Amino acid sequence: MVRISLIIAILAGIAALAVSQLMVAEKIKTLTSDLETTKQSLSASKEAERKASKEAKEALTAAEKAKRELDTTKNDLAAASEKADQQEKRANDLAARLDKTTLERNDAQTKLAAWSALGRSIDELKATMVENKKLVGDNDALKKENKVLARTLNQTKSELDLLTGAKTKVELPPDLKGKVVAVDPKYEFVVLDIGLDDGVLARGEMLVNRSGKLVAKVRILTTESHRSVANVLADWKQGEIMEGDVVLVGL
Repeated sequence: MVRISLIIAILAGIAALAVSQLMVAEKIKTLTSDLETTKQSLSASKEAERKASKEAKEALTAAEKAKRELDTTKNDLAAASEKADQQEKRANDLAARLDKTTLERNDAQTKLAAWSALGRSIDELKATMVENKKLVGDNDALKKENKVLARTLNQTKSELDLLTGAKTKVELPPDLKGKVVAVDPKYEFVVLDIGLDDGVLARGEMLVNRSGKLVAKVRILTTESHRSVANVLADWKQGEIMEGDVVLVGL
């Protein structure tokens, strides 16, 4: 009986072991299948990732290329716009010159027609123009000469007034103003940047000013068109005169 029970136990153990082995084999089969599926999924995922990375790189390359093309297009557009502006300006300049030339031609034709109506020849017209140019030149020379004579007359009248006692000093234009351009401290004279054309007269007196303060008084000795030399009056000297000091007419 014991032997039978032992046999039964052994058989039950064998049966249990067989069932266990079958269950482990099935589990191993399931795990193997799951592992294979996981490997396939992982492989597919890596392939998808590789593909996505490749597409991303291609997209980035395409975007950079598009940006370069856009920048090139912008530069080309700017250059074309600048060229168009230059062409427009040139066209406007040419149009303005054409209008001016047309007006000058029409004016010349009108003057020529009027001259022809007087029965005068082109040679006579040229001679008249030459004579007119000569007269204009003579007139300019006379104006310059009159200007010199007027300055001389003014100077002479000023000196005569002093000699006759009509006036006690030479009157200078009240708004006359200049600067000291040279100083000779040894001989006490200065050079001014104003002269006859500015209204300066010999023996006229002017105050030397620096930063609103009186420095000295000078008396005009000689004058030129835009230059004059003046002596420093010792009684009025408050300090040393310097180049750049302002000279003006006192009250």
